[in-house]
Amino acid sequence: MAHLLAINVPVKGDLAWSDWAKKTRAKIKSAGVPVSKWQLLYFHMTILFLDDDACAESLTPEFAKLVKSCPALLLTIDKIDAFTTTNGAKHIIYLSSTNVPEQILTLAKDARTLADGLNADYDKRPFKPHITFGEIPADQMPLEELQTILRSLEQPAFNCLIEEAEHRYRRSKGTIKQWKLRSK
Repeated sequence: MAHLLAINVPVKGDLAWSDWAKKTRAKIKSAGVPVSKWQLLYFHMTILFLDDDACAESLTPEFAKLVKSCPALLLTIDKIDAFTTTNGAKHIIYLSSTNVPEQILTLAKDARTLADGLNADYDKRPFKPHITFGEIPADQMPLEELQTILRSLEQPAFNCLIEEAEHRYRRSKGTIKQWKLRSK
């Protein structure tokens, strides 16, 4: 996928989060989980993956309209789990909320409607609200074993005020446009 619309999850400056993340990575490693990549810097929830560079310029102002109507919101991160990517190559360790705010679900639905209206090529898999924490080659550990390990870990709740969204190129190649969400 070439680029994405995402909401930024501001956890990296939170000392309690940093301490929990460091300890959790160590526990996962000591349990023998062969993590190939940790998400360390850019924590975000992808709203829409796009594989259509030709439409990036026309999508940015349309995304702006969607995002500006979305209020800043509180997201409680209180869940750690894993799933396997569609191609079966890797397992994704992810963080999420047991109660995803309706605004996030609406933003994802509206972004897909917008992309459809512009005939953009995007990832049409159902929206799965999550924040990637790490990746594991799927051939190195069964998903069920990984999930058992993750579900045994302490998972405190972290409250994050979601105030920013951005249209960016995938794999840290840069931001196309960034927006502040509307204050309540």
